[in-house]
Amino acid sequence: MPPLSGLRSPYEEVSGLLGFGRTLDKIRLHAEGKLPEDYLPMLGMPNPYTLDGKSCRLLGITYEELIAEVLKGGSDEEVLAWAFTHGRKPSDLEIEVSNAFSMKLGWRDETTPYLRKMVAEAGFPVDEVLTFADYIDRDEGRSPRFGPDPSVPAGEVKATAIIPGLRSPYEKVGGLVHFGRMIDKIRLHRSGALPDAWAGSKGVPASFDGATCRFLGLDYAALEAEVLSADKSDEDLLAWAFATGRHPSKLEMMAWNPYLSKRGWRDRFAERVEIRLKESHMPNHAALTMFDYIDLDEGRPSRF
Repeated sequence: MPPLSGLRSPYEEVSGLLGFGRTLDKIRLHAEGKLPEDYLPMLGMPNPYTLDGKSCRLLGITYEELIAEVLKGGSDEEVLAWAFTHGRKPSDLEIEVSNAFSMKLGWRDETTPYLRKMVAEAGFPVDEVLTFADYIDRDEGRSPRFGPDPSVPAGEVKATAIIPGLRSPYEKVGGLVHFGRMIDKIRLHRSGALPDAWAGSKGVPASFDGATCRFLGLDYAALEAEVLSADKSDEDLLAWAFATGRHPSKLEMMAWNPYLSKRGWRDRFAERVEIRLKESHMPNHAALTMFDYIDLDEGRPSRF
């Protein structure tokens, strides 16, 4: 069907916040009696996967408050500025995580089987509709924003950095990806088993270490000191991190893990994945995310 007039794609942003404009569009169209009936059951649902609920939780406002403000007639930017002052203004990292969660939902996560079922029932191309945002665009008659995933080259790829005792970034501690790997690197460095080239990148702000510490509200040096202070379990160290920094909610963790594990797919980090593949003399597209590349480079079998 042709795109519904006045309803934006979920990929469109308002001041950097993905999907917020679509939420505002639905409120306005509903007030005018122009929103189709099959959209109504999902309006403002507290479901953690929906754009409406996600945007409101991120901004610290209720959906009812947002409706009242939108119907006053302000612009998108004015409504968002109101939300920042009436609720909260998320950090750049929070917005990036939220955007990535919404943009990539349906690809390699617990919702994938449901999306695949929807795609099959609708008769959409399975290689074109890989996320719920793709599905919405296709269902509303918009051209696809992304092409199919490239085929992963066949054949064995030679690992270049097999390090005993170093976990995959996919492995979780207390439900959190990468944390165990970060601990492993600290311990391996202490024992002299971490390559010198890796030692200088531990805890770098732009790395997974740095991102994880920001998410937990931790100073990397403090975490390193705690790891080295005593022989503590992973779970004890995570409990210390939650107590010293912050303890993310289940909903925050639900967005954070895919944000980190899908980094490199359809985002600003994609070029970095290709650079790393080239540096390791691996074929283009041998890995679609940085986590995939790490596992490939360290000799682990593909998870996907």
